[in-house]
Amino acid sequence: MDFALTEDQRILLDSFEKFGRKELEPLADEYDRTKALRDPAVVKGLLKKLYPFGAVSGPIPEEYGGLGLDYVTTGLIAEKLAGIFGSLGGVCLIQTVCGRLITESPNQECKKSILPAICSGDSIGCLCVTEPNVGSFAAAIETALKKVDDGYLLNGTKTWISNGSISDKAIVIATTDRSLGAKGLTAALVDRDRSPYKTRELEKMGMKAFPTSELIFEDTKVQDNHLLAEPGQGLKTTLRTFELARSLMAVGSVGMSRAALALAVRYAQERKQFGKEIGSFQLIQAMISDMRTRTDAAALLTYRAFWMMDQGQRCDAQSAMAKYYATEAGVETASECVQILGGYGLSEEYPAERYFRDARMQTIPDGTTQIQKLIVGRDTLGLSAFV
Repeated sequence: MDFALTEDQRILLDSFEKFGRKELEPLADEYDRTKALRDPAVVKGLLKKLYPFGAVSGPIPEEYGGLGLDYVTTGLIAEKLAGIFGSLGGVCLIQTVCGRLITESPNQECKKSILPAICSGDSIGCLCVTEPNVGSFAAAIETALKKVDDGYLLNGTKTWISNGSISDKAIVIATTDRSLGAKGLTAALVDRDRSPYKTRELEKMGMKAFPTSELIFEDTKVQDNHLLAEPGQGLKTTLRTFELARSLMAVGSVGMSRAALALAVRYAQERKQFGKEIGSFQLIQAMISDMRTRTDAAALLTYRAFWMMDQGQRCDAQSAMAKYYATEAGVETASECVQILGGYGLSEEYPAERYFRDARMQTIPDGTTQIQKLIVGRDTLGLSAFV
């Protein structure tokens, strides 16, 4: 594996860094307080600005409106964005994941008619897996898809759905027959304009600007040609999607860690106590050393998973390792940033408290730390701890 960036990657990252610092960084704290990303018009405006950098649809083939970037480059952009504005990074993560799922679907009509708008940001997508009674055990999904003469009817409730309230399209993992368990699962695409569904925003401790919602489907119509996976293939589709989602979650945490580290370093170089910079104190240097080492270790695990995707390899265990290590590392690093800043770390005048709240959010979505450890354990031992 070559750790050097290509010339194209350097140019893209430099360009995005300049754009992000000028256009996005000034918005982050204000939008976090006002929860501005719950307005689809605001989000679509930002997505259009982010599109040329690959933050919205980087790995999607150009024929469907994406940029055709490799996964490592996609991760590099996602890392930068998360370090600047975590909530916006979350919105883009979901767009990318939805685009990848549609890309890998055998449904050619949806690829041609729906995917370009997802890629451009004209249409906002969400992926609906979690339910009030179903978390990590997707085979127990209760949301039902029933065949009728002119399509399907969808009934059920999904919760903690990112981008849910602002979505134009919902990809819903549902069952055609609960008695079949995982073999009854499919993926249905719901067009909100043609088949409205209700949403309710869910408040949370971090990434406050990032829309996270409950979605309610009541006899919601799904067109015959809007199945993205045949019955029995829904779980496989979900697991393939999780590889990318977990890697993007991990790299988002790397970005947050780097931002927290940079803030702590600046503060430690400038703040003076007892007549000298606090960065010269041994305990502060030990914390900074831990923060940097932890962040680099998280990055190495994460980019290995992206590299494996670029090689066409499955990376269930590797993306799980990256997700659980990087997100937990993000929490520790952001916490130490707060500690180094002292009282200012608790103040909303500095972004340290936002970094901590946002980082703490990352350990739970797309499979908790504990679930990731069970995936790694299963891959290592050849024995499953799952039911």
